[in-house]
Amino acid sequence: MKQKQARAELLLLLAALFWGVAFVPQKIAMAHIEPLAFNAWRFFLGGLLLIPIVYWLGARREQVAMEEGSDVLHSWRKCLPGGAVLGFWLFLGAALQQVSLLYTTAGRAGFITGFYLLLVPIIGLSLGHKTNRWTWAGVALALIGLYWLADFSEEAQLIGDLMVFASAFVFAIQVLSADYLVHRYDALRLAAIQFLVCGVLSAIASLLIEQPTLQAAWDAAWPIAYMMIFSTAIAFTFQLLGQRNAAPSHATVIMSLESVFAVAAGWLFLNEMLSAKELVGCGLMLAGMFVSHYGNHNGTHH
Repeated sequence: MKQKQARAELLLLLAALFWGVAFVPQKIAMAHIEPLAFNAWRFFLGGLLLIPIVYWLGARREQVAMEEGSDVLHSWRKCLPGGAVLGFWLFLGAALQQVSLLYTTAGRAGFITGFYLLLVPIIGLSLGHKTNRWTWAGVALALIGLYWLADFSEEAQLIGDLMVFASAFVFAIQVLSADYLVHRYDALRLAAIQFLVCGVLSAIASLLIEQPTLQAAWDAAWPIAYMMIFSTAIAFTFQLLGQRNAAPSHATVIMSLESVFAVAAGWLFLNEMLSAKELVGCGLMLAGMFVSHYGNHNGTHH
């Protein structure tokens, strides 16, 4: 059992690493391709890539579900409405996040995106989920950190930061929706539909407000390839496999390391340096995440 848990936590750590590093190709791509066009390519191709994985992992899981008499509904048709809802939220969150990278750095965007982990229990309150004082303490710490991280003298960067913050809010809604749906429908099919719907919506939006070209997509080929393979197909599969056997408290703390990996990757690959003030902000935000999740799994979480 311990070995199973360790393997699950390693998969989650790799998922967080792939997602954290992803802010670098996301930032680089913005020199070659417009934000919505980039999202259209990465999500649609990532969704297509996930379809064979659904069948590869699905056969064994469906057998287990039948033996256990599980009521998880597996057909593509039954998963379509839920997957479409998730795809809409993902489209909205990813669009805000991607456009923000025109204004702010990869490291900052990665850190502020991590704020969605704290927004989940707060938005959950309106759905009747219980929370406790640890969550509020964590949120307060993270908000102070966010204030320290925000640079009010840089107007363009502030616009970018606010967009990332808005995307974190949308991602929190998406996580709560997914949490509800994965207990009723097959998670991998939901994921594939979600990515395909997000890709189609991004393509439609791009055609309406951008001037997408095949040349731009070709120029951004390696960032698109990284995003569709590592950030979408592999990381998401690792997350699903990891969450089955990892303790929830460990899972969320491991996932929050995505923010740290984003800052490290921004520094390593893009020479993004954080000032002492920004580092304090990041530290406070990370502390807020840990405090919140420590409390949620030792206190009265739903």
